[in-house]
Amino acid sequence: MKKKTTVILKKNFVNLGQIGNIVKVNSGYALNYLVPNNIAEIATASKLRHYLVPNNIAEIATASKLRHYKMFLDIQKKKLDEIENKMKIIQQKLKQITKISLKKKSGSNSQIFGSVSDKEIISNILYYTQEKLDKKNIYLPSIKKLGIYNIDIILSGDIKVQLKLQILPMYI
Repeated sequence: MKKKTTVILKKNFVNLGQIGNIVKVNSGYALNYLVPNNIAEIATASKLRHYLVPNNIAEIATASKLRHYKMFLDIQKKKLDEIENKMKIIQQKLKQITKISLKKKSGSNSQIFGSVSDKEIISNILYYTQEKLDKKNIYLPSIKKLGIYNIDIILSGDIKVQLKLQILPMYI
């Protein structure tokens, strides 16, 4: 006969129940799967006393948690709205830039020496807009020759700007 162990669920689990339910399961299932995966904990006397709170007190605690959670969500939404508004302002500033020009040393057949770095573009954008961008926002194509290239600046998932980058020879 299989030995049963009493466990308290820490997560909702399809075949067993909801968070806080006290259930009996096979010892091997509890010790080898539920406890290591943090789905349940072994029910001891002190833990059972903690979970066997009268329902009305538990409901009051749940309502209080929901109220706090709603306030937290409201604060998060306000912060996200502020960030989105700031990103839209930066987007408008970036759209005012027609192109960014960089001078690079070049050899014959318009091949440039060195590379175009994110820092150079960030410093130019800072000069034009007074906004400091992170290099993870800038997507550069492979630049090997003089010419005009399109660079993508992605401020957030749906706020994107495309700028022209002109690479000129250093000695004109």
